[in-house]
Amino acid sequence: MESKRVVLVVAAVEDLGVDRVERQLRLRSNDVEVVRIDPADIGGLAMLSARVIDGDAWFEVTVQDVTAHSNDIVSVLWRPPVTSPEDPAGPDGQIQLEALLRTREDILWIGSPDDRYRVQSPAVQLIAAAKAGLPTLPVAIDRDPYTLSRFSTEFKGGVRFLSWGEPHMTGTGGGLGATYGDALSPIVQKYVECVHRVRIVYVDGTLFAAEVPLHDIAPWERDRGVKPPAMLPVAVIPEDIQTAMDHLAARLGLTYLVLDLGADPDGAWWFEGVDPAGDFWQLEHDTAQPVSRFLADHLAERRLAL
Repeated sequence: MESKRVVLVVAAVEDLGVDRVERQLRLRSNDVEVVRIDPADIGGLAMLSARVIDGDAWFEVTVQDVTAHSNDIVSVLWRPPVTSPEDPAGPDGQIQLEALLRTREDILWIGSPDDRYRVQSPAVQLIAAAKAGLPTLPVAIDRDPYTLSRFSTEFKGGVRFLSWGEPHMTGTGGGLGATYGDALSPIVQKYVECVHRVRIVYVDGTLFAAEVPLHDIAPWERDRGVKPPAMLPVAVIPEDIQTAMDHLAARLGLTYLVLDLGADPDGAWWFEGVDPAGDFWQLEHDTAQPVSRFLADHLAERRLAL
């Protein structure tokens, strides 16, 4: 008897994007079974059990009356809730589940902690993007930002600070003391004012793009029910960007990623950042592009990155 194929979905109950993917998976034929688990429920509505024999590990995930055996799991969509600074690793159940999943080397793991860690450095992202052929703004390492912005034609107009292992710093300058006080050489990048951003969701070779307005709403407006400006569909993605996205995904060893590009007043697109676990649901909601269906197909068919 052929064993069942399981797609494990790890996410909070209120995650709207994951809801869409789960729905698409359940609409498929009986070729896969979907098991969804909220890490906060482990030890209550969900249970983990494991055993190790002769160096091999097996484990089971049980959610209410549904059980998934580790040998049947073909792919994982990993979208646990954002952790707090007081508990950065997440609840104990999430840590245990992550450790058990690491014993499996043949699963497709979208949004894995390892992928997020490997790609979190802006320096790593910029180097990978440039080598993949994406348009990147000039970067200088261990150079005086004031001199660059005043006297270098490449950096005329201002710079912004990056760091080796942290996300982009907000703003377009400042923090010189903190930057030079770091043990590593500072990185500065030419600053270009953008009129909007372009967000691209990459799913195993298929691209979905939307224009993201820069204007956002204030927290008090959000509390009053004011909705942020909707994303607008991008009809045509330049061919060189499409090719570069394939190269970037291959270079990073990813089959899913979310890319942000800044669009300047002249219409040029510039690389800003990439997230291997980025959210897509707002893009799908605003532009009606079928990201969740393609992601569900990818999880079910388990095509690993080359």
